[in-house]
Parts: sequence; C-alpha cells; structure tokens
Amino acid sequence: MSKPGPAKAVVKTMRILELLSHERNIGLAELTRRANSNGLRMDKSTVYRFLASLKDLDFVRQDDETEEYRLTLKLFELGMSVLDRLELWREAEPVLKDIAHVTGETVHLATLDGNQLVYLGKIESTKTLRVSMMSRVGQTAPTHCTGVGKTLLAHIPPRRLREVLTRERLLRYTDRTLTRRTDLARELASIRRKGYAIDNEEHENGVRCVAAPVRDNKGVVCAAMSVSVPTVRLPDHEIPRYTDVVVRAAEEISRRIGYRPSIDGGIPSPERTLQAVRRSRISNGAARASAASPRGSAAR
Repeated sequence: MSKPGPAKAVVKTMRILELLSHERNIGLAELTRRANSNGLRMDKSTVYRFLASLKDLDFVRQDDETEEYRLTLKLFELGMSVLDRLELWREAEPVLKDIAHVTGETVHLATLDGNQLVYLGKIESTKTLRVSMMSRVGQTAPTHCTGVGKTLLAHIPPRRLREVLTRERLLRYTDRTLTRRTDLARELASIRRKGYAIDNEEHENGVRCVAAPVRDNKGVVCAAMSVSVPTVRLPDHEIPRYTDVVVRAAEEISRRIGYRPSIDGGIPSPERTLQAVRRSRISNGAARASAASPRGSAAR
C-alpha cells in the first residue's frame, strides 16, 4: 500500500497557523493575500472558515474592534507539554542508568498520552538471559497489564479512571491478565496504597515487572518507571528488594523535576538514594538461568 499524501485541509490549517505566528495581529484580507502568495490558493471566504474553526478550538482569537486575528497561547501550551517530557527524560536518565547498572535489568520510563501508555525512554539489560523486549521509545503498550501502565492508571483522577475502565478493552495476554474491571479496580486501589505496582506475568509469561510513580512539582503523577526481570531471576522473596530500589529511584526522579513532599523526610537526597540502591545487594550475576528458560517478547 502506498503512503498517503498529506491531507490538504491539514496542510492549509498548519500554513495559516504559521502565517499568524509571524504577526501580532493580522486582518482577513492581508492573511488571504499572504496565504495565496505562499501557494495555498484560498479565497477570503475559505480563509474565514478556517479561522472560524481555529477560533472554536481556541487556537485563534479575533479582536472585537479591529476584527484582526492573532494566535492564542494554546500552541505554546502544547509545545510546553512536549518540552516537559523531554526535560523529564533528561533528569530521569542518570537515575535510570544507575538502576540499570546496579540490577543489570531492563529499565523503562513511560507516561500517558490520552489513555495510551507511551514509552519516553528505555535502557536495555546487559545480561545474556534477559527480557527480549519489543518496546521502543514513542511506542504504545497496554495499561491494564503492565507495571508502568497500572501505576499510571492508579493515579489518574477518579472520573477519568471510570471512563477508562468503561471504554477500554481489557484484552487477555496471559492466564494472569486482569480482564474483569472490578478486579482491575481493586488492583489499582492496592497500588495507590502501596506506592508501587507488580506485573506478575500479566502481559507476558516468564516476565515480571516492578514499577513506581514519578511526580512533578505539583505532586501529580506524570510518569512511571519500571524494572523488568525474567521470572527465573525474580522469585517472590526477591520482589521486596526490587520494590525498594524502584520506589527510591522514582522518588529521586521526582525530586529532580521539582517535587517536594509536604512532610519532612519524604524524599532522600541523591546520595542517600544511590547508596540505598547499592545496599540492596541485587548483584548483576545473581540467579543465572539456563538457556532453555522462556524469553520475554513484549513491552513492559
């Protein structure tokens, strides 16, 4: 199938926004003239219809007296949301690299884009037997059966959560996947109480994941980080060690992007965090598994 060309209406809309960005205020006639000089071939009535739609969407405002048009700050707000994600990865990357080095396992940072889980960053495991993941930065993954996904769902506003639980299809990936909305709701409530999430082979057989929330300077959960481990290297009695590592690392990322808890002693300093991580005694060579053990293949 050939790649579709750009939709003409979208191209014209973006060009009009670009033209508006060069002027503080501009009238309809002048904007139409500039649109045609840039090859858009639009008459005044067509430009007016595009501007009316942009006004309805709050991208453009019209002066009541002069009737001239100008951009609102909505584009700026959209740009800042992208910048926030880039800044988040820059601050998180050193912490995630340290966790990946200490554990030797695959580490992810993810966020929600609408109701979709999107990966912002990934550091691969260095071990021979590892979770062979298909996850890529910018790729989406299910929320109801991944550690980072459940962590993020657990901290969205109740009304939005109800909408997600009502509309989203809870597809089954393994025998452990939670496909009943009542079961998932109980799991999310437990995650909120504990402060971390476990993906217990819910997205893929043979893979476990430990995840924790990252909070922004307003205390809102804006992302989640996780460590994904082959089940043969993460038996039940080892989960508390990984939980401690992941929660502390998520707290350190939160501190770096401006989060400050309202009570004393909430988030440790970077030095205390990394010391605690290394004291967890999760060695890179522990619990080696045989080559016949199952390998993971999906996003965590």
